[in-house]
Amino acid sequence: MANITSVTNFEKGILYIPNNKDVNVSPEGSPTNQSDLDFFITQYERELLLNAFGIVLYDELQIALTDIDNSEQKWQDLVNGKTYTNSQGVAKRWDGLKGFNNQSVIAFYIYVEYLRNYNETFSTAGVVKNDSKNATNDNGTTKYIAARLKFIELYQSQNEVQPRTYINGLGTTGIDWFESEKSTVSLYEYLVDKNNEDETAFPNLRFKFYHVGNSLGI
Repeated sequence: MANITSVTNFEKGILYIPNNKDVNVSPEGSPTNQSDLDFFITQYERELLLNAFGIVLYDELQIALTDIDNSEQKWQDLVNGKTYTNSQGVAKRWDGLKGFNNQSVIAFYIYVEYLRNYNETFSTAGVVKNDSKNATNDNGTTKYIAARLKFIELYQSQNEVQPRTYINGLGTTGIDWFESEKSTVSLYEYLVDKNNEDETAFPNLRFKFYHVGNSLGI
């Protein structure tokens, strides 16, 4: 299986995960952050893409990923990103499954699952809470909520236009609806736009939506 995401997605920015192999920061006998993260990448990228595309399109994508630069153009655009004009004649940007600056929809999903599990480790001594020398562990709930909301935005949000209030040079106020539209689109919006443009683009789409709520009851 070819992965789009790698550990480099988690080296900087919001998705930063410390790649610390020091045995002093994890229970003895537990996996290192590196090996643990590799597992999460493989497990949850597959899960998300299956939920987004269904089995048929997922299998086609996997074939394309073996040589993405020479694959059909729709797969290159899906993975690498594309600027296009939608059916309303508005220019839109899809940042691709790789994401802009490595902050992709897949990486956010993996990060959410990683955060949900990182606070405790199942070791030979049972379930233990990770601790670090000379450091105080903090509750990751805030980061979890922010990451999950960002994932929802990148994955399934639909452009709900909100008015933007402005004041012109004469001091007159007004409301601008058009300019308040987002220029970037979610994965769902991109797939719908492509199918509206060409019904054969992603014909076997089986898109799963996620609830905004989470396992923490938030």
